[in-house]
Amino acid sequence: MSRSKIWIRRGLAIVHVAVGLGILLGGAGYLVLGVAGIPRLLTGSPGTSSPGALLLVATVLVFELALGAGMLVLARWLWTGHRHLRSALLTLHALVLLLGVLAIRWGFDAVAAAERSAARGGGLLGPVAFLPFVVGVPLVLFALASAAVALWAVPRPGPGSPMKENESPAARGTERSAG
Repeated sequence: MSRSKIWIRRGLAIVHVAVGLGILLGGAGYLVLGVAGIPRLLTGSPGTSSPGALLLVATVLVFELALGAGMLVLARWLWTGHRHLRSALLTLHALVLLLGVLAIRWGFDAVAAAERSAARGGGLLGPVAFLPFVVGVPLVLFALASAAVALWAVPRPGPGSPMKENESPAARGTERSAG
């Protein structure tokens, strides 16, 4: 494998670390909101319960933490050259692409609702309707870039064969210490 493809993979690994840590930090913020903020907001609201709100927070948090951890695992695999890297990149980023497309669709719906509200004299929070685009567009671009790297810079191992050992920095370190 050429050195440029290895460096492209390593650059994508660094991006995956940053995205994974960002998702995990967002999950930590969501946890703080769920534990400290939501029960205070629900006091006096009819038909709501703190355990139900915390269950919702826990459900969302599990998926967010799993996605963040998956990004960190992919970063490690990108750096070292795991034999299942190509399929893992394509699978996880298909999910990220789906989430990004859904966020963009939600943004279009929110903009249409803001226009209807403004036509009736409301629309004070109309600019907030563009927030799903702030999340969705980078997710779609990240997923497409990662899929392109997976198809171009990650070798497809043959049936039952692992990646070449000389492609992995870890494998190179063991060769030097053994010789």
